[in-house]
Amino acid sequence: MNSPRPNLTSKADPPAKSRQPRYQRPPLTLVFYPDPTLRKLCLPVEKFDSTLRDVAEEMTALMQFHSGIGLAAPQVGLEPQLLVCGIESQLITLANAEIQESGQMGEFVEGCLSLPEVRVKVTRPERIRVTGYDVHGQRKSFAATGLWARAIQHELDHLNGVLICDYGRPAESCAQCPLALPTVLVEERKHQSQHPRSH
Repeated sequence: MNSPRPNLTSKADPPAKSRQPRYQRPPLTLVFYPDPTLRKLCLPVEKFDSTLRDVAEEMTALMQFHSGIGLAAPQVGLEPQLLVCGIESQLITLANAEIQESGQMGEFVEGCLSLPEVRVKVTRPERIRVTGYDVHGQRKSFAATGLWARAIQHELDHLNGVLICDYGRPAESCAQCPLALPTVLVEERKHQSQHPRSH
């Protein structure tokens, strides 16, 4: 906001840096169902800067603290297309990830850090080829199988506003769901997460 009566006769010195409070983003925390952020469609990452790297690092730490193997931006209340995964000692961070190829389907019971009491049997491709960008903006393309393929697809679902309960829950437990979406829309979003993109 500008001063209502600026002093035009003197030139003020800029305030000392120590007097300017630096904006700090509050620490990330897990978002739990039924927070509406979990249904939002995430936006492509456009700036690969220190802020993105800080967010990815904090997401990874949060995932590990909660003994998870994957975490997506909506699960911490953010909306960039950013996910992290970690299995054993390996970690990956991907922005703007897309499935380029997928293989045979398989079933596995999945859990989710944002729905801690829910377990759902989910059918997904067991082999995928994914492309995306690391936190420095370098393009990555690699094959993933088994648990890695599943974890990446689970997080891609989050970036498309899809939850594991969309893959099958007793009708009575979902009748009053505050985040319910039309079935056609849910199926369309699932398709975006699991199948190769056409360019």
